Amino acid sequence: MKNQIILLIHGAGSVGNEWENFEKAFSKMGNKVLKPTLRFHKRDFKSNPKLGNISILDYVSDMEKLIKNLNKKPIIIGHSMGGLIALILCSRGHGKLGIFLTPAAPSGINAISLSVIRIFIMNIFRWKFWCKPVLPNFASAYFGVLHDFERDYALKVFKKNFSAESGRALCEIGFPFFFSNSPTKVDESGIKCPTLIIGAGRDRITPVAISKKLKSKLKDKAELIIFPLFSHYIMEGLEFNLVFKSILKWVNKKIGQDI
Repeated sequence: MKNQIILLIHGAGSVGNEWENFEKAFSKMGNKVLKPTLRFHKRDFKSNPKLGNISILDYVSDMEKLIKNLNKKPIIIGHSMGGLIALILCSRGHGKLGIFLTPAAPSGINAISLSVIRIFIMNIFRWKFWCKPVLPNFASAYFGVLHDFERDYALKVFKKNFSAESGRALCEIGFPFFFSNSPTKVDESGIKCPTLIIGAGRDRITPVAISKKLKSKLKDKAELIIFPLFSHYIMEGLEFNLVFKSILKWVNKKIGQDI
C-alpha cells in the first residue's frame, strides 16, 4: 500500500494527535497522511464558548472542504465520533474507502447504554448541556475509554490527546430524536465505496452492539471485524498493532496491491 491519501478523523474530546501511531505507519509506507484537529478543539481544560453549539454537520462540512482541495479521493478512517463523520462523508460519495473504528452511532441505532450514562451523567444534568462545551475529565475518560491501561499510562495518553467537546454534537449522537431532521442520519444508499467497521468487545462508550447494528444497516456495503478483548481506545500498543495489521490487509485487498 502506497501513494494513497489517508484522512484520519479523531473522536470526541480529542485532537488529531491521537493518530500519531497510524500517521507514522502509513507515512513510512509512502502515503500522504492528513490528521486534522476538528474545529475549536485544542489540548486545554478551557474551551472556546463557540464549541458548545457546533454540530456534527459542521465537522462534516469542514472535512468536505478539506477533501475538495485534494487531487484524488482519500481513504477516510475515523475513530469513535470520527467514525460517524467518516460514515457520513462516505454516504456523500467522498471516500475511496471508508474505515470506521469503534464508531459512534448514526440516527436509528441506539447510542445510550448504562456505561454511556455513567460516563456523561454529570453533563446530562447541566442546564442547556446541549449547547455548552463538555470539558475534559480524566475520571470519565479512564472509565469509558482508557480502562484497559494502567492508570499512570492512561493519564499520559489523556494528557497527550484531551480536548473539550461540543455538547450539541454529543446530544446529536445520543439523542437524535430531539432533532426533526437528525444531523446523524445516514442514507446508506449513497455509499459507493467499500467500507470496514471495526468493533471492540470491551468498549464502554461505543459498545460493540453499535458496530453490529451498523453492519446490519449497511448490509453488503460493509465488512465487520470485531476484536472481542479490546476496549474503545485502539490507538496504542497491542491494540494498535493488531488493528493496523487488519486494516492494512483489508485495504490492500480492496485496492489490489500487495502488502
